[in-house]
Amino acid sequence: MRVLIAIHGFPPTHYAGSERAAERIARWLVDKGHHVEVFTIEKLDDPNTHIETAVENGITIHRLFYDLKGQGDYFENLYDDPRIGNALRSLLETRTFDVMHVVSGYLLGGQVIHTAKAFNIPVVLTLTEFWFMCFRLNLLTAVGDVCTGPESDEKCMRCVMEDQRRFRLPAERAPSFMDAFWSVAQHTPFAKSRTKDLQRRRETLMKALAAADVVVCPSQFLMNLFRTFGFNMSKSIYVLYGLKHPPTGKQPSPRPPDGTLRLGYVGQIKPHKGVDLLLDTVMRLLDEGKAISLTLWGSSSGAESYGKEMRQRTLAYPAIQWKGSYSSDQLWDVLGEFDTVVVPSRWYENNPTVILESFLMRIPVIATKLGSMPELVKSEKSGLVFELNDANDLNRSINRLLDEPDLLERLRAGIPKIPTIDDEVGAFYAQYQKLTGKS
Repeated sequence: MRVLIAIHGFPPTHYAGSERAAERIARWLVDKGHHVEVFTIEKLDDPNTHIETAVENGITIHRLFYDLKGQGDYFENLYDDPRIGNALRSLLETRTFDVMHVVSGYLLGGQVIHTAKAFNIPVVLTLTEFWFMCFRLNLLTAVGDVCTGPESDEKCMRCVMEDQRRFRLPAERAPSFMDAFWSVAQHTPFAKSRTKDLQRRRETLMKALAAADVVVCPSQFLMNLFRTFGFNMSKSIYVLYGLKHPPTGKQPSPRPPDGTLRLGYVGQIKPHKGVDLLLDTVMRLLDEGKAISLTLWGSSSGAESYGKEMRQRTLAYPAIQWKGSYSSDQLWDVLGEFDTVVVPSRWYENNPTVILESFLMRIPVIATKLGSMPELVKSEKSGLVFELNDANDLNRSINRLLDEPDLLERLRAGIPKIPTIDDEVGAFYAQYQKLTGKS
């Protein structure tokens, strides 16, 4: 089968979660003997719009270079840039594909979906975050609060405007004042104009999602949220991420003889990940003389000042160790030093792989009771959950692991089976077969 994968970035030059998911699909298909090509964005600041094509590890990759701000309306270009559609069209005029799989859709927008459909190519769309309903991708407001969803275009307009420093700073410092301000300002010409922009964005992306033949959702929470806010999810399916499993026999190292509970954090060192909440809780427990340690792995790239502040805060606590970034080859060794992993995120998350990876190592997880996390971490079965931003509730969860000797083993026994890459991409391929009638 000939498959085209469309993604806003592709390894090795782009290597975040969605990009790794696209690479996982491509590698599986190539290994099964299928022909795979990738259409992706390489640079957003090149004044000369062009595609560079190369074969990398058996995959033909078409990398688009263009200037996002160079022509047209910048805000509209973020979700509906004709240059992306034209670039894909030039590709499809010279090559044939049985199916196109769009991963995320960020930046690519409706252009890739509608262009593929114009060439009678079935489209599978995997939603890896909330970009089709939220221009910020993660349903966090400009000041970092969890958003309940796009109840109105006026609400989204305020969020767009507060991305600008002149509105964000007063929103951070005087939220009540800004509530009053926007109740009046939303009726001004500049706000009405931006509200219309948000309405156009919403309508464009709703139409694009509805045009896809299959919409893959890696969490029930995400699927239900899109449905709640008016997106056509009649063709949606639920497929949990599949991961590479650890080597046979790989297990966490034994707990230290002194009984110290080893807590682990693996992820970005950023405010929306709740790292400060975790640190405050652990420092409080250490001050109380509790036998615990905390090791943090991850980068603060993009939030360097926050990362520096967090490290400074913990200087007096040798039981809190900062390890920095790690490679994929180190993953199982990193996780193997923990008794439990804590995921204190302040945003909804969408099937966070750190939870699945921890489960693969038979490590229970303590996670925020928010978004898709409670779907994965079944409270009292495979881990514990705590209320959003509630340090006292997180404190109680950690204390339970100290005070209830059999709890850790009971939670470990309740960890579910985690899908393999064969399970995940095999489910995608079954959809390709249904859409094309090919095997």
